[in-house]
Amino acid sequence: MTNFIQLIWNEMLKIVLRISNWVMLILLLVLSPSLLLLFKLGDYPSPALMAFQDSFAMFFLVVLFMLIVASESVASEFTSGTVKLLLIRPWQRWKILCSKFLAMAIFLFILTLLFSLINLAISYMLFSSNVTSLPYGAATSLEDNLLLLIAYSFIRALILATFAFMLSALFRSAAVAITLSMLLYFSGTITNGLLRAFLKPEDYWITKYLLFTNLDLTQYFSNPTGNFGVTSVGWSLFIMAVYFVLFALISWVSFSKRDVRA
Repeated sequence: MTNFIQLIWNEMLKIVLRISNWVMLILLLVLSPSLLLLFKLGDYPSPALMAFQDSFAMFFLVVLFMLIVASESVASEFTSGTVKLLLIRPWQRWKILCSKFLAMAIFLFILTLLFSLINLAISYMLFSSNVTSLPYGAATSLEDNLLLLIAYSFIRALILATFAFMLSALFRSAAVAITLSMLLYFSGTITNGLLRAFLKPEDYWITKYLLFTNLDLTQYFSNPTGNFGVTSVGWSLFIMAVYFVLFALISWVSFSKRDVRA
């Protein structure tokens, strides 16, 4: 167990010590509160909690950062040839792959916390903490929604990062993994719009099984049956769990069977 923890720690160091990741981290910390500054310049009328909720429109920066980290996780080892150094050590391949994934997930959790804490602090610095202007009980409901918003954002980013991680295990090129994972991320909204435009309401059941339509759990804040009226929070979590297992299995099979002699 100690050796496995050390393996995870080694993978964390690979992420943290990469100079390109430090550049992206600095950009993330600088740009993430930029929307709050625009709110301030525009005389945003709502209290700090509402501003913090709206600031999550910038969470896509965390997602993009993690897609790059996940895409490079395995592919970069093959590109640089360092995968041979890993495999000659007394660790099974599944442990190496698992340590890489856990390191990525821990790093995502840290980024989510940093994003949330920075935006929360700046929200209270720039806007009023007075919630008396909100309807009775709305403040408590908003606080609950904010906790869910953080959790939902983390889950969505984790599934997307897992997809990028799978591509990293499938392809030797990190560039290919990054490109395809970015394509999945940005095509989600477009795909949902096309489905709504071309599907008849009686055919919306098809969307129940698509990853695109289940990724955004915040849709249930305004509609308990989702954007298409055929899903729920529990169902979307189930579908994402199925895709998560599928991505993990493909990653494991690909990494376990890959020939590293070339």
